[in-house]
Amino acid sequence: MPTNPILTMKRPIQFLTLATTMLWLAGCASSSVKQTWKAPDNQGGPVKRVCVLAVDERGLVRKGFENRFVRDFEKLGQPAIVTHDTLSLHEIKANKESAAATMSAAGADSVLLVRLVDQTTYDRSVRATGERYVGVTTGFDNYYGWYDYYTMAFMDMGTVWSTTKQTLCFDASLFDLKSGRRLWSGLTTTVLKEEADRLEEADSLVAKIVAAMRQDGMIR
Repeated sequence: MPTNPILTMKRPIQFLTLATTMLWLAGCASSSVKQTWKAPDNQGGPVKRVCVLAVDERGLVRKGFENRFVRDFEKLGQPAIVTHDTLSLHEIKANKESAAATMSAAGADSVLLVRLVDQTTYDRSVRATGERYVGVTTGFDNYYGWYDYYTMAFMDMGTVWSTTKQTLCFDASLFDLKSGRRLWSGLTTTVLKEEADRLEEADSLVAKIVAAMRQDGMIR
């Protein structure tokens, strides 16, 4: 079925590599907290000081998320600290007791773990021009050399445009540092399209998680 290229096309396929890279910097997106849970027997009220731990081996991503959470917590008067400057992910994995002691020494009574739990990508490609048909070949005997093959490929070449949409699901879980018991968790969904700022969307995502934690009485 013919498709209106003005309505569906965003970038030509020859720029697909660049578009894929830039998608991490730009994308029209929307985030929402799909569901939350809190321990029914938790009577402790808001936690005192939160250690934020973003589980991502990409240092800049981890640092960016942890800094955003601490910033938003502190705006509400909730004491919080990052972990990226004191503990590596491998150190935490290697020695649970030592990692917990480091966080406790910083005055934390709880730890918020944030991680990506699911990701899907949808790509759509549409020809910007009509297909240019060439004669059907049944074998390589019909070609005399690379130029003949190239000529056929060139004749069939048409501009193709591509759009991309990603769906990211994050889990944020708050644990009591001393007992290791889960106190609260929230599952979020973010739909990323094109033409908006991903950094702004990260701000929005963190703000919505923090708001949900406050609404459920887990933070001040």
